[in-house]
Amino acid sequence: MQVIWSYLELVLLILIGIQVFYSLIFALVAHLPRKIKRQDQKQYKITLLIPSYKEDVIILQTAKQALELDYPAELKHVVVGSDQMQPETVEKLRALGAEVVVMNFEHSTKSKNLLTQMQAQEGDKWPDYFLILDADNRMDKNGLLETNAIIREDIPVYQLHRTAKNDNTKLAVLDGITEGISNTIFREGHRKLGLSSALIGSGMLFEAATLKETLENINKDSAVEDKLFEFYLNEHRKTIDFIPHIPVYDEKVSQGKNFSNQRKRWIAGQFHALRVFFFPGLIALFKGNIGFFDKMLQMALIPKLLFALLLFIAAALSFVFSSPHPYWYIYLGLYAFTLFICIPRSYFKWKNLGIFIEIPKAAFYMLLAITRIRKNQSVKQFEHTQKEFIAEDQEK
Repeated sequence: MQVIWSYLELVLLILIGIQVFYSLIFALVAHLPRKIKRQDQKQYKITLLIPSYKEDVIILQTAKQALELDYPAELKHVVVGSDQMQPETVEKLRALGAEVVVMNFEHSTKSKNLLTQMQAQEGDKWPDYFLILDADNRMDKNGLLETNAIIREDIPVYQLHRTAKNDNTKLAVLDGITEGISNTIFREGHRKLGLSSALIGSGMLFEAATLKETLENINKDSAVEDKLFEFYLNEHRKTIDFIPHIPVYDEKVSQGKNFSNQRKRWIAGQFHALRVFFFPGLIALFKGNIGFFDKMLQMALIPKLLFALLLFIAAALSFVFSSPHPYWYIYLGLYAFTLFICIPRSYFKWKNLGIFIEIPKAAFYMLLAITRIRKNQSVKQFEHTQKEFIAEDQEK
């Protein structure tokens, strides 16, 4: 029995060690300098696509801010994909100056919304680039000018720096911190080692033909379009760059129910992607497509909060049962160090110490989310995360 336990512990140490060192390596290299080339020779025609599903409460504010971005009027176009929104909202959006593409899908997904908006731009309205924003996103006034300046002919897709726009609850702060950690490991760290950045669902800039090709070739019934975007782009060796100095402000979830629903969708999508792309990922490795294999490997990683909790429990059990091996303590220490160096400096405030009491609660919400996942949920069912109107004085 002791031999069996020893082998089991060895297997667990190897599997968990992969995630610990994977995260640590990318976190460390993320802090190395990287120069992002700028160009001022050309101003591209950019169309902003804002998919909106029942977002009557917040979409007017978002559209107004998008229309007010500094950029030549003849080169900027704002489009809202209105899925199941009120006619009054549609009229107000058009009065502001936004184009509204009305749709009412029986089974709504972001991919369908984006494709419908994009198809409405065929002909004279066709831009050089599409910028995808969520209905709760906003950018700095000069954000579009800065975005134009980083466009390169050899890179077709860019992920801008999505960051929290609200810190009105401790859960929202924790959500913002976890996104900041992901930005460091899966975006900046990956670019430092020559791999494509991960996408995050909004703040995504696509060369127009690349977005058209991608949307036409992925499963548009899936509620996790960003993962399908990533796999398709990596399969075809199209680079995704990460631009850390151009923020796209995104509303973070403030309530436990929304947090759980959002994580349920993400985890369900991750499980689905792992099942679908596991063997293709291994094949891609032998064909030299490291980016596609790396993306598959990411789908096998345990979510950060749950992984930290797992390491803490393993270290505690090791202490209780007087294990002679220090491995679990080392893993816990290394992973804690990894997370710490990835936290954006803006969150180092005394008032944010209270988020530590939110960590067990957030882990519970995630465990609850896992128990509520049903087979094929990520491709069969779209769940809308309810957003709130965040006034300017409530933003960070």
